[in-house]
Amino acid sequence: EDSEKVDGSVSKQKCARDVVTPLADIPYAEQLEQKKNSLSQLLKRLTRNAKKACPNGVPLPQWINKSREIGGLPCKLEGILDSPLTNGYRNKCEFSVGYSVSGKVTVGFMLGNFREGVTAVEEPVNCPNVSNIASRYASIFQEFLRESSLPVWNRFKNTGFWRQLTVREGRNPQKEVDFENPEANILEVMLVIQICSSGLGDDIINSELKRMSESFATEAISSSPPLPLTALVVQDHQGISNAAPADAPLRPLIIPTAQTDSSILKACTAEARIHDYISSLRFSISPTAFFQVNTLAAEKLYSLAGDWASLDSDTLLFDVCCGTGTIGLTLAPRVGMVVGIEMNASAVSDAQRNAEINGIKNCRFVCAKAEDVLDSLLNEYLNELLPMDEDLDLSERDETNPTSAENGSNPDEPLCEKVVEGVDASGPDKKELELPEAQPAANGAALMQQSFKNVVAIVDPPRGGLHPTVIKALRTHPWLRRLVYISCNPETLVANAIELCTPSTEKTEKGNKRNQGWRNMSSAGLARHRAKSMPMSEPFVPIKAMAVDLFPHTHHCEMVMLLER
Repeated sequence: EDSEKVDGSVSKQKCARDVVTPLADIPYAEQLEQKKNSLSQLLKRLTRNAKKACPNGVPLPQWINKSREIGGLPCKLEGILDSPLTNGYRNKCEFSVGYSVSGKVTVGFMLGNFREGVTAVEEPVNCPNVSNIASRYASIFQEFLRESSLPVWNRFKNTGFWRQLTVREGRNPQKEVDFENPEANILEVMLVIQICSSGLGDDIINSELKRMSESFATEAISSSPPLPLTALVVQDHQGISNAAPADAPLRPLIIPTAQTDSSILKACTAEARIHDYISSLRFSISPTAFFQVNTLAAEKLYSLAGDWASLDSDTLLFDVCCGTGTIGLTLAPRVGMVVGIEMNASAVSDAQRNAEINGIKNCRFVCAKAEDVLDSLLNEYLNELLPMDEDLDLSERDETNPTSAENGSNPDEPLCEKVVEGVDASGPDKKELELPEAQPAANGAALMQQSFKNVVAIVDPPRGGLHPTVIKALRTHPWLRRLVYISCNPETLVANAIELCTPSTEKTEKGNKRNQGWRNMSSAGLARHRAKSMPMSEPFVPIKAMAVDLFPHTHHCEMVMLLER
């Protein structure tokens, strides 16, 4: 039996709390101090590696020379902003479906890495980052699966039907946050159930989905207090891992109520969505859309980014890797125009919808990979700003800024594959992703003719960091003077900053495509290698950095860095 194949040798030493929230038993003030110290050490790598990357015969930048005065840091680490909510803060939880160490069907968290032979799953008991509502829905689903006629996913055979449960929550903006009982602020809940329909007939699948929807509805109503249930969605995914591609089919289900005939289960005609709020703006969230998992801490993060960007009505803001537009839309009232770039078509659709919901008309969202369009967009908006006597040959600069198609298998490839939640890194090409509505809203035509005095970019890339071509576009465009880098993976921030902040020379070094040694380089080493081929351009200077804790009880932390030139 599948249940007998669980390897509990490693799992028995851990529980879900240890794996998911390893800092949970440490006072929160000490957690913050640990994270700040860890990030301080990480930032010192930027100074050391940028120094190594400086070309021979080129003076070291002042910020490297002055780093001795601040303990080797490239800039001052201003501190760490705490999370307003430390328990039950996650508005999105993904629960695996599998077997416990004892062989029981379980919905919760895996106790280790499948590559290390650990497949055991444990219920999310005592995980302080998970809300009671999410934990309760995991329990309801678990009880249903133990009676289901269809099998759960087997990670060894890559077979089965039930794979994963995602619980997404939306807050009530009219209610003051109850820090003792944060669930009281949850107004909407979306459940996304991932299945694999391969080899099964529609009748069998529909029958089980009907029973499942009835179970969720019944248990939600009978709970005390009743659980909110706004949307129920099925995602059909045939792949090996639970990371489904953007085009995995989604099927909204009707939620049976006292007024609904639950004997007939069919897809809803309306699109399944919930809503959440950041800085008084209302955001519509689709099943696979990216939205920061800690809403209250995200407000602090975006406010900090806006303050450091020195925004005003003469500012043109580029929001790179904009997702559903949360950063750009939040800061739109403070700028002249926002241009958001995002490769995920559904996220761009969400961004446009969110702009309409909030009556924001100074935003344009472009659906494409940033590495494919950033340079052309910068030129589109900024070439008219160049003074007539500026000694710049933009056409020559463009020749030194190759597109991603020219990179191939060489050191100019990304530090690692770019991953946007629910999107295949390869993705469709730009033409397939273009949306007819991805144009400036209402008064956008007039905005495009406006001359902006202040040009700022805010980048918030996935864990793999920025693509090398994006880094070159940001680095080599002369009118971009200020860059705010938001990172969920500070290691890649350090690597990207090496390329952005290291001086370049007229004589650039070309990489040897036959030399495969780069494959074994660290991210910082690879960045040093790329920095040597950076086109002649003015480097950025690290001005200041701040940590923002979006993930209490874990080792993870967001980092914000201001770069200027």
